[in-house]
Amino acid sequence: MKKILFIATGGTVSCGQTELGLTPRLSAGELLELVPELAGTCRISSVQPFSLDSTNMTPREWSALAVLIRNNYAEYDGFVIAHGTDTMAYGAAALSCLIQNSRKPVIFTGSQRSPAAENSDVKRNLRDALLCALDGNLRGVTVVFGGRIIDGRRACKLHTRELDAFRSINGDDIGSISEDGRVAVTPQNFDRETAFYDRLDERAAMIKLTPGAPVGIFDIDGVRAVIIESYGAGGLPEIYEGKLAELIEKGVYVIMSTQVPYGGSDLTLYRVGRVVKEKYGLIETGTITAEYAVMRTMWALAHSGDYAEFKRLFADNTGG
Repeated sequence: MKKILFIATGGTVSCGQTELGLTPRLSAGELLELVPELAGTCRISSVQPFSLDSTNMTPREWSALAVLIRNNYAEYDGFVIAHGTDTMAYGAAALSCLIQNSRKPVIFTGSQRSPAAENSDVKRNLRDALLCALDGNLRGVTVVFGGRIIDGRRACKLHTRELDAFRSINGDDIGSISEDGRVAVTPQNFDRETAFYDRLDERAAMIKLTPGAPVGIFDIDGVRAVIIESYGAGGLPEIYEGKLAELIEKGVYVIMSTQVPYGGSDLTLYRVGRVVKEKYGLIETGTITAEYAVMRTMWALAHSGDYAEFKRLFADNTGG
């Protein structure tokens, strides 16, 4: 019989109503009581390292989750993390960096509605995630939500209220779960050994350009890397080139991204992008999500000693 470790971290999936609004209340054990139909199909152990609204989750918590899974990796066949949806895409992206090429499923799930809410999606998503953890074809870090199975590197929350809130950006879903619990998964083949990491360097920031924004938006202290979300396929308004040069002169790594979810960046397409790319040797995010770009940056910062190594690690986009 397979063994699953269920990890509760808080979020809407565990929330109860208070006079100040929803806040995490249910324990890991209480959440598992909502899916009694899985009793007898596997052995489920539970742990609750913290209970937070996911707005308060940080790279420190995600690093702690990676260590928790690493320490229990040999004992369990799969891992399910109940997590708030607001930063779930960041969490899945973080663990995709911290647990690479996992031969076992590491699954994020949660809910848009609290357990007591009308038409709550808590039970469905918990059931689906646990069923996916038992499926022999699923590997790596994924988000299981609203009947979808999404690569943790591509997951993005696109709706604040609808139950089907997450999408796979610039890539297909890995699989799906029907309403009656049938799991269909595209087999995942990893050609590298599973690698665990336990550090993310939080000294990274993202700047979203808006037309007419003052050059002062580039005056950021205490960072080692900056991701610039530009427009369309990419480019930097000429007014900001001086600030870009200042950042690079101070040793800050600059990564260019796009605000458009689908299609990815291509700085070579327009002069406003090609000039700065060639002049400063800028890194591009390509088709990866903003969430994964941030976490990939933090991971590469934590495990590189110079710009060349950072650039190599950032571009080595395998695993997940």
